[in-house]
Amino acid sequence: MKTKILLITALLISFFAFYSCEKTEDTQAENQELIDSGESDIIEDVLWNAIDSDIDYAGNILESNGYKSVTDTCPLIIVEHPDSVFFPRTITIDYGDSYCETYHGALKKGKIVIEITAPIQYPGSFRSISFEEFYINEHKIEGAKTLINKGLNDAENLNFEATLTGGKITFPDGRASTRESIHNREWTKGIENPTYWWDNEWLLTGGSTGTHRDGKTYVNTITEPILVKAMCHFAVSGTMELLIQNQFLLVLDFGDGECDRIATLTFGDLVWEIELD
Repeated sequence: MKTKILLITALLISFFAFYSCEKTEDTQAENQELIDSGESDIIEDVLWNAIDSDIDYAGNILESNGYKSVTDTCPLIIVEHPDSVFFPRTITIDYGDSYCETYHGALKKGKIVIEITAPIQYPGSFRSISFEEFYINEHKIEGAKTLINKGLNDAENLNFEATLTGGKITFPDGRASTRESIHNREWTKGIENPTYWWDNEWLLTGGSTGTHRDGKTYVNTITEPILVKAMCHFAVSGTMELLIQNQFLLVLDFGDGECDRIATLTFGDLVWEIELD
């Protein structure tokens, strides 16, 4: 009888050890999936913000030269109806059919096409943005963006309603993410010098919905305004809540204002540091 009890006890210990090991492996796999989703969201934010920076950069160049085409650099900036008085205009930022290296070291090809109704500083001015075979570092970008000047806020800063519809990023491995978003962009620094781009700073609020490249749905909501500086490749501060599959809540923190490559991802008591690229 004693031998039978010892045998049953040994079997139970083996079962719970196996179950515990399996549970640990499942938890680790689940955590890795959450990290992957968080990283995917950050990559998408970086790419969409880079497009906004491209458009602002081109706009500053055109403000300084009276809206004349620029054909001696990469990218080419082509203005249709290049008169300094009349609007609307069509602006094409053309990176060519092969990659060229731009500011912050990004490789881009294809075209960004912008329809504008007035200079960006004018309340009510409207931008409509589309893409033609446009890639950033082998990521294909698709969708339609708009930017509307909503005038001054209580802080006397210009505010813009920025929307993205039908957003899609196809990654180098063939997987794709989708996004729909509405953000408010508050122009907090640099507006007094519209012909110089590098001192521009923006605060972003709002959120996005879509599907990450792993097929998981998400909703992201900015909980502390995200600060974007033209001189920095990545957002430098602010936090965002990221709800995955309507089940897992993560928090993305972009830092304390320093121009670096570090963000943190939090899930419950777990914190991961992510190096942006």
